[in-house]
Amino acid sequence: MSTLSIHPIEYLRLHVHYEGIWTQLLTSLGSLVKKVFESSEQAATIAVLLLTVGLVIFGLMKIRESASIVARYENAITEMVLPPLQVMPTGL
Repeated sequence: MSTLSIHPIEYLRLHVHYEGIWTQLLTSLGSLVKKVFESSEQAATIAVLLLTVGLVIFGLMKIRESASIVARYENAITEMVLPPLQVMPTGL
């Protein structure tokens, strides 16, 4: 003779209720993670853009600095190594 206790039925009802809460929690957590990834995607795009612009500006600053150094070096060579020529009077 087989008897069925009420305990398994209550156990199932309780777990079905918790399973509903669990699925709602996972759904809300999934939507939160999706929103975070979307916003982080936009933030990453902006960060890459700003870093690229910064790198270009830094490169242009270094090119300008090196051009200035080369100009100073060429100026120093012309003043030190090749002194200015004396103007010869042409009154003969």
